[in-house]
Amino acid sequence: MLLYKTMAEVGCLKDGCFQNLQVDGQMYHAGIDLVPNGIATTALGLNPTWRLNFGGATLAAGDNTTDAQMLDVLTPVSTLHRLSLALIKVAKQGFAVTTAQASQIFGTSALDAGVGSVTDMTGGTVATNLIPATLKVNTIIGTTAANLTLDDSATDLASDLDQSMILFNNYVLENSHVLTIGFHANNEHHAASCEVICTSASQAGTDQFTRQTATTGGHQDLVMTATGDTTVLPGSYIYLQSGADADEMTIKSCIRTTGGTIAVTFAN
Repeated sequence: MLLYKTMAEVGCLKDGCFQNLQVDGQMYHAGIDLVPNGIATTALGLNPTWRLNFGGATLAAGDNTTDAQMLDVLTPVSTLHRLSLALIKVAKQGFAVTTAQASQIFGTSALDAGVGSVTDMTGGTVATNLIPATLKVNTIIGTTAANLTLDDSATDLASDLDQSMILFNNYVLENSHVLTIGFHANNEHHAASCEVICTSASQAGTDQFTRQTATTGGHQDLVMTATGDTTVLPGSYIYLQSGADADEMTIKSCIRTTGGTIAVTFAN
C-alpha cells in the first residue's frame, strides 16, 4: 500500500483520489485516523484504545467491556510487541505524555487522565518512584550504572481498574546490573494475569521474544537484570492495572532491547 504525504495545511486538504494522507503529523486512510493522539494502534491493526488489546482466547470469545480479558495470560506475543511499537512516537517525543495521549492509552476521558512525567535514571536513588498515579504515564530515560533497588512505591493503585504505565525511551541498564522496582505494599502481583515478554537472550535488536517466568501471588518487586550494556528501546512498557481487591496487580509488559538483553523476574 502506497503512502502519500502532503505539505498541505490542516483544513485545506482535499482527499480526491488519494486514500493515504499525512496531515499535521497524523496519518489517515480512507478517513480513518491511523495514529490517534500519536498512538499507532490502528495503523498496526489493533483496537484504537491501547489497553483493550490484551487477552487471548478470553478476548476473542467474549467482550471487552470489563477487565475479564486482563485475567488471560495468553495475549499473543505479536500483539504485545505491536502494542510496544504503537507507543514509539510518544516515548520519543521529548516531553511527558499528554492527557490526550493518556486517554488513548487508558480508554478514559482526557478530563480524567493526567499529564505524565519524565524520570531520568542517571544518578537515580532508592527514593526514585517509577510507578505513576492512576491514568498517568512515567517515561524513563537515562542510565543505571550500578545495582539499584528502589524503595517500595509510594503510589497505591488502590481502586478497581486503577491503571498506569512505565514507558521507556532508550533507557540504559549497564551490563550485569539489576534494577528492582518495588510496588506499594497493597499492590502485590496477581499471578493469573501477569505476562511479560523480553527480547530473547542473544537476540538483541531483533523481533524475537521470550515469555518470562510467571510471577506468583505475594510478590511485590519486579526485577530487571541486564546482560550486556542494554538499551531498552522506545515504546517498551510496563502496564499496570489493579483489581477489585488489594494485592491484585496485573502486569503486562514488552521489553524490546538492543546492545544486550533484559531478564525480568519477580520477588517478595
